[in-house]
Order: sequence, then structure tokens, then C-alpha cells
Amino acid sequence: MTAKAKETLDNLMKEITADKAADFVMYRLFSDGISIPCKKWSLLNQFMTYHSGTRDARGFNQWKEAGRTVKKGAKAIYILVPMLYKNNSGETEEEEKLTGFKAMPVFKAEDTEGAELDYEIKLREFDPSSLPLIDIAHSLGVTVSAGLTGSAAGWFRPSDNSITMGCNNGQVFLHELSHAVDNVLPGKNSDYGFNEVVAELSAAFLCKLYGYSCNIDNTTAYIRSWSGNSHVAFTLIKALERVESIYHYIDKVQYSAAAA
Repeated sequence: MTAKAKETLDNLMKEITADKAADFVMYRLFSDGISIPCKKWSLLNQFMTYHSGTRDARGFNQWKEAGRTVKKGAKAIYILVPMLYKNNSGETEEEEKLTGFKAMPVFKAEDTEGAELDYEIKLREFDPSSLPLIDIAHSLGVTVSAGLTGSAAGWFRPSDNSITMGCNNGQVFLHELSHAVDNVLPGKNSDYGFNEVVAELSAAFLCKLYGYSCNIDNTTAYIRSWSGNSHVAFTLIKALERVESIYHYIDKVQYSAAAA
């Protein structure tokens, strides 16, 4: 590791382990401020929607309000809606009691047609080539695209070697890219939480090393949320070796490309 890289990583450690307040502010997603009804559904219904292969499902009339119509022959998926009974005995204030659930049909966005949705415009305008170190993703054969990612800012999926971005934030991309590099290196940890700490620490390090915008407060809060009961410093120290391995891989790819 070069002297500059070592200094950058040391300074980053000092910033992250400093005893300071850090509120986790979610990165601006492509769907922020846009009304997607299923984002307000129960976790069970959101899972059922995702399991059906979509991030946006709505009722027939909801699609109509959005300027879209359900395609002929489209099959509905079903969510569970609570059935509430209003009890007004006169002795107490009127209260609602749950009597059960009923299945309600909704339709996937992919099974509708009509007016372009607000988030579709943002997704269409997304330019992966503007992301930092995109050449490293290309060298790994990783495909990068924009998409609805729920509450996540992005994700790396090893099954098809792809990164889906829910925003156009460079720091988020470097987090997912770090996952992609981590995935091809030997000795990957089986602890999901630890791997998240590695990816976020790596993203912050790469941002600072290469001069990209970095929100250190978000990084600090993110790492603390995954560090478990142990002090965050112990988790970071354990993760440093893996971060260095990720950096060395990226540095090697860049050196090879420059020498070619």
C-alpha cells in the first residue's frame, strides 16, 4: 500500500471512530418524493410484491389515477388487507377490531401501460459511465443498471454479477463495487454484517483516496448500525485487512490497464 493510501486509511479510521453524533441520512433514491403506494404496505405485503418480481404494484384504480391501464390478459397478484369491525357499544369510544384478512388483487407495473412514471424518467436518464471506478466493474464483468431498490440505495447480486443502483451517488456505487471485488477475492467472510462494514469502510476510503465526494457521517452511522454489540473500532480493525485487499485488487487492475 502506498504512503498516501496508508495515510488516507489511517485518517479515515480516526474520523469514523471519533466520539461524535452521526445521524444516518438515507441517500436520495430515484423514487424519493414519488408516490409509490406499496412502499407504505406492511412488510409482508412488500415481500409478496417483491417475490412476484416487481417493486411497484397497485390496484386497478390506483394505476388509472397514475395515467396507466392494466394490459389485457394481465394476471393480478394478491396482497392481504385487514378487515376491521367498528365496535360502538355506547359504553366506550368507538374502536376498531381486527376480524381477519382478505385478499386484494393488485397489478405489477410491468403489466401496465400508459403515461411514463416519474421514477421511470430518472431511471432512463441514469448514466453508469459517470460513476467512479466504473472501469473496475467492467473488468469484473459486472453489469450496472438503475432500478427501484426499495429502502436500499443499491445492491450487488453475486448470482448474476450485477449492481443495481437506486440512486446516482458515487459513494453508494463504490460500496456495491467493493462487494463485487470482495466476492472474487479468496477468504470472503461468511458474516453478512461484517461484509457490510468492509464495503462501507472501503467505499469511504476509495472516495477519500481518489477525491470523490464522501459523507463521513453517513459512513460512521452505517458502520455502527452493523457493528453489533462490540465497539465499532474493533470491527473496523478486523475489517481493515479486507479493505486493503480490495484496494490492492483495484490498484492492480488500474496499473495493468495503464501499462497496456
